[in-house]
Amino acid sequence: MLRAVDAARKLRPVREDYVPPLDKVQNLFEAGNINIGVLKKELPNSNVLRIQVLLDAIKNQTPLETTKGTVSLNWISDADRISAEGGDYSSAFESRPGKYKIVFVTDSGDKIKLNDIKKTAAFGGGRGSGGGAEQTDLMECAQCVYAAAVFNGEKLSVGDELDPSEWSKYSSKFDIDKSLSAIADGFTQSWIDSSILIANEMKKNLKGTNYTFHKGSAFVKEIENKFKKLNGAERPKPFSNINKWTPADIWAVKNGVTFDFNQFSTLGEFTNELKELYDRQDLVGVSLKLAAGRVVTEEKNITGFVRRPVRYGGYVKQTNFFSAKDFYIFLGKQKMQLRTFAEASSWQGEVKSGGAAAGKIGGGVLESIMIQNSTITRFPYTNTQLKSLSTRPTPAFLDELYEMYVGLVGSSNAEEKGKWIKSASAKKIGRVSGADWRFSKFRGMFFVAQLESSKTIANKVCDNIAAYSLSASDSAAPHVVYK
Repeated sequence: MLRAVDAARKLRPVREDYVPPLDKVQNLFEAGNINIGVLKKELPNSNVLRIQVLLDAIKNQTPLETTKGTVSLNWISDADRISAEGGDYSSAFESRPGKYKIVFVTDSGDKIKLNDIKKTAAFGGGRGSGGGAEQTDLMECAQCVYAAAVFNGEKLSVGDELDPSEWSKYSSKFDIDKSLSAIADGFTQSWIDSSILIANEMKKNLKGTNYTFHKGSAFVKEIENKFKKLNGAERPKPFSNINKWTPADIWAVKNGVTFDFNQFSTLGEFTNELKELYDRQDLVGVSLKLAAGRVVTEEKNITGFVRRPVRYGGYVKQTNFFSAKDFYIFLGKQKMQLRTFAEASSWQGEVKSGGAAAGKIGGGVLESIMIQNSTITRFPYTNTQLKSLSTRPTPAFLDELYEMYVGLVGSSNAEEKGKWIKSASAKKIGRVSGADWRFSKFRGMFFVAQLESSKTIANKVCDNIAAYSLSASDSAAPHVVYK
């Protein structure tokens, strides 16, 4: 064992790589910067959208190359984050068409726009810096190596470094998809310290020391392939990608336990099996974040899963219709809020569980699910059209709004209609603008009206919503976050 503070990196001396000027220009040209068009596309030779790379990098605090240097990013506005997650990129990143707005703050306090982020290799750019996903993979493999060492007797503290020549001693206790030389070449002291901190914390939390740690192994591929098969067999697919189902970066596998994943015919059955294995600590998925100081752990999705089918449980009839812009339905016994998450745009659903958010689902996905499971072929008005009508409501539009209100909430008479139209036409309604209220209520009431038109349709729609939207709740795979 080497003390990092006492050793001079004998095996990996600091390198000052020379980059020819022409190559520097070429790298810059090939990288370019991120824009909305880039986010909508998949990575080369992958079904992963570039927006997912960005969302994951922000969530995991993975540094990205920007005009302000290589920095970690945070959202300034939660509304912009929600819009981006829901696929409404214009609302998330633009102040007006073609004009990008400030949406991020860096870890150094600089405020930047989407197009300040460089299109490096992590986003499918040319050569760029190449850091991104490749570096993350290496560090995840390194965590397996250090966990194997700590679980098998190595006493390591922050500031220590396990000599790479010693790593192979523990090769029977880790199964990874990167070479040890590649890991050693790319290892930084911050990641070494993080690996030691997390390895020590894992040893405290897991039952015993008889584990093998996996990253990208054949066993991990078996889990991934089983997920893809079962997830793809459902319509619509419950999860857009495996990261929505499990963000586990590495897996701790109890030695001597046998696994038969082929016995499961539905994703729910498979997920429940993983929960039971997690409860016994036979198989533990671990999501990693760079750790410094005190390690914090968070267990996710450990109490069960959504037992489908989920039935439509009706909607909340609001006694004070003008007090809020939202509308509520029940997915079984769970309440789902329907509302805009930005000014007259970004209409989405949010499933509530015990008073806390359990999962969000974008308006576009809600519309798609409804169209797939009902007789309608489209929703009235595009978002742009509806925003215009909500901002400058026509008599015909207000009549539409009123008729839906009568069908779901109130009763109709001439005197009441006149008062109602006047209230619904106001510039400000409750605590929001009239335009925002009208947009949100129109989308929400139209959606609920379709549910109320057919019990069969309603049950299909709600079951599909539950399958999709609870990706951060009980229907997703259990895992523990170390950060």
